[in-house]
Amino acid sequence: MTTKKATAHIECNKNGFYSVYTNDEFPFGFFGEGKTKEEAMEDFVETFKAFRDDHQKQTGEYVEAEFYFVMDISALLQEFKDIINLRALSDVTGISKVMLSQYACGTRHPKPAQRQRIINGIHEMGRKCLAVQ
Repeated sequence: MTTKKATAHIECNKNGFYSVYTNDEFPFGFFGEGKTKEEAMEDFVETFKAFRDDHQKQTGEYVEAEFYFVMDISALLQEFKDIINLRALSDVTGISKVMLSQYACGTRHPKPAQRQRIINGIHEMGRKCLAVQ
């Protein structure tokens, strides 16, 4: 038996509700959801285990997986909404506060280049904080 390594994507909708899914191929479908990132991740793993066990009973095939969780921009901005000020992030990235707000709410999704600008901006803000003596 080998352990499948899979990426689990964490998203957050405009109401602050989290969901987790994978695009990796499994012989059954599953996802997780919750009021917090942690609840959604836990629900995702528990749902996977339940469907895995059911699949094993039906087919005799045991599926083992190790998940690597990644947050999309909406989940990232929602997770750190009390720490990262969108105005400050806008100043660092050059992306309008309105657009960042739409990304945070999940009403719009950034293209890969915009996503990287946001990540670089968060890193830049972190470096500035670390430079404080």
